[in-house]
Amino acid sequence: MERLELNAEVREETGKGTARRLRREGLIPGVLYGRDRQPVNLKLNSKKVDQLIGGNVILDLELDNDTTQPVMVKEVQRDVIKGDLLHIDLYEINLDETVEIEVPVELVGPAAGEREGGILEQILRELEVECLPTDIPDTIEADVAELEVGQSLSVAELEVSDEVEILTSGDETIATVVVPTELDLEPADAEEEELEEPEVIGEEVEEDEEDEEDEVGEEE
Repeated sequence: MERLELNAEVREETGKGTARRLRREGLIPGVLYGRDRQPVNLKLNSKKVDQLIGGNVILDLELDNDTTQPVMVKEVQRDVIKGDLLHIDLYEINLDETVEIEVPVELVGPAAGEREGGILEQILRELEVECLPTDIPDTIEADVAELEVGQSLSVAELEVSDEVEILTSGDETIATVVVPTELDLEPADAEEEELEEPEVIGEEVEEDEEDEEDEVGEEE
């Protein structure tokens, strides 16, 4: 698990006006939570935060009151149009205590059934796991190479390290290889129809064009 350093300042002012002013200055408001502490309002460098967050990373948060604690990102708010950071919530963790967290699933293939015309569908994209913060995997690999058409891979069939416990039910399906349906074939059929030559009826087309010219002239 990667560990990165992040600096922040404790802020006393709150409210929408303060948040807007911070963003104009290249900062964003944030809040630090913890199991045995009161929430602390923070202000952080927006660009620096954007560079560091992403995935399940551990951040060594250094505050301006000369304290440092390991944290993880709890929630991020972004502008829905521009994608700019608006707010971040951090959660203080204990490196000696397990955490429950969601980890992305990465399919490793291709599946054997795809060579037979099947379509590989990923049903589950994240798994809930429990482990120490330093043992959190970046992804959990799911080997689908041997899946034939009609076969599926379940959570129970995954292999993870002894330090990681999967909390998601073992009956859940990770991926399956299915037979193509008519809907899957429709785009190709539609493309073929567009390539067909349209029927041309010369006299009727010319009459329609003359009628349209007459109607335009009457309107003028």
